[in-house]
Amino acid sequence: MMGLCTPDFSLFRRGCCILEDFNLQKSAPNMQIQMNLPDNVVALMNYVDDAGWTEHAELVVQIMMSSVHPDLESPVGMAAFLPADVRSSVAGFLSSILLDGITHEQRHEIFSWTQCWALASLDQ
Repeated sequence: MMGLCTPDFSLFRRGCCILEDFNLQKSAPNMQIQMNLPDNVVALMNYVDDAGWTEHAELVVQIMMSSVHPDLESPVGMAAFLPADVRSSVAGFLSSILLDGITHEQRHEIFSWTQCWALASLDQ
């Protein structure tokens, strides 16, 4: 597990401009929590951030989003078209979801991040 410090129920990631004018330090009390996400989740988030607005990044976000929310679907088989290292991270992520299980808080953080990315991509 890799430690990731995030504001409570918000992930501010490069490329996510939804809350860029919101100053958490001035607007709310210090609500920093230590969120431990599996290494493969952090690797996928970093891949998406580094890839920018590409079809591969969009596919990874869709797979992640559908894996943590029961009302969303994604063609996981499309992961076969991703680069080998990303496929490995996707497989590890799906294994974490299906076999190991993740906490409700981790599920929420992953969904919040994917939702933020998806909404920001509408501006692109």
